[in-house]
Parts: sequence; structure tokens; C-alpha cells
Amino acid sequence: MLKLPKIIDQKSVKKMLAQINADCPTGARNYAIIIMMYRAGLRVQEICDLGLSDCNFETGLIYVQQGKGGKDRYVPMDDDIEKSLKAWFAVRPESQLVFCTLEGGQLMQRYIREVCYRISEKAGVFIQDGAVKKPVSPHKLRHTFLTEVLREGTVNIREVQELAGHSSLNTTMVYTHVVMDELQEKIKKRKGIT
Repeated sequence: MLKLPKIIDQKSVKKMLAQINADCPTGARNYAIIIMMYRAGLRVQEICDLGLSDCNFETGLIYVQQGKGGKDRYVPMDDDIEKSLKAWFAVRPESQLVFCTLEGGQLMQRYIREVCYRISEKAGVFIQDGAVKKPVSPHKLRHTFLTEVLREGTVNIREVQELAGHSSLNTTMVYTHVVMDELQEKIKKRKGIT
């Protein structure tokens, strides 16, 4: 049985972002991290490893080095990513990493997950997993991004594979099932002719 990726809607993401005080340095950083996972689909370890030279505002590209499976890829920056990164860069300490501690050290995956869970719970935004409500994980933000771009129709399944950094198109195909679920619901709601 294929387990479909669980996602949240844009309204829920906005509720989560509204819980972050982006006026303080950690808030500016955490806001940019959530935006990066939601608007670029980066994995937690990719966020932790992102170096300063990997974010190029001139080209508008994020260079993800040694992602899952040792794969490198480029992911485009949108206006939300650029704006949140620039706000963080205005207050971030000296570091070779894009996202760092206030002392300039590397963030740990566990910290980013805990921040995401805490923001999710504070916002009252949860993922329904069977009978259980769970806080939104960073990976659910990634699923949401990949599903949204496919649903919007601005990219095709092959381009989603490229954005995700998947080695196999079969891995990416799960997102077509999420979109198909939505299409099926829309078809069921059509008015009958009799």
C-alpha cells in the first residue's frame, strides 16, 4: 500500500510563520529556515550544510551540495526566500554557514526539527496521520512544496524530480497521487446531468 505524503495548506504555513518573531536574530533565522524548507523544498541536513557561497542573489540560485545520495543540485530562489534570507543576513553573526547559531556554529538537525514542531504546535497546525494529530515536521514542509509546485502546473513531474534531488522518477511519482486524490474529489463534486 502506497503511503501518500502528508501536506498542509498555504493558510496553515502562514499561521506557522505568524508565530515567529522575525524582529529578533533567532526569529529572523528561523523564519528564513521555514521559508527555505517550504519554498525551496530543502531537507533539514541541506539547511544545516548550506554555505554562504551556495546562495547567489545575482543568479537567484541555491546550490545544494552533497544532498541525499551525494547529489548536487540547483534550486531557484523566489522573492520570499530572497527577502527572508536578506533579513537574516542583516543580523547574522560571522560564519561560513548560511544558517548558524548566534555564535556562528553549525545548527543541528534536531534543533531545526524542534523549532518546526514548536512553531506548529503554537500555531495549532497539525498533520492528521490516521487517528493521530502530529506537529508539522520539516519534511512535511518539503512535501508541501513539491506537491504545490506540481499542483500549480508551473512545473512538470521531471522538473519536480530535479527540484527534489530525487535519483529516481519513481520516488517523485508519489506526488502525482496526491494531485490525483484532489482531482478525484473535484470530479466527484461535479453536478450530475440527471
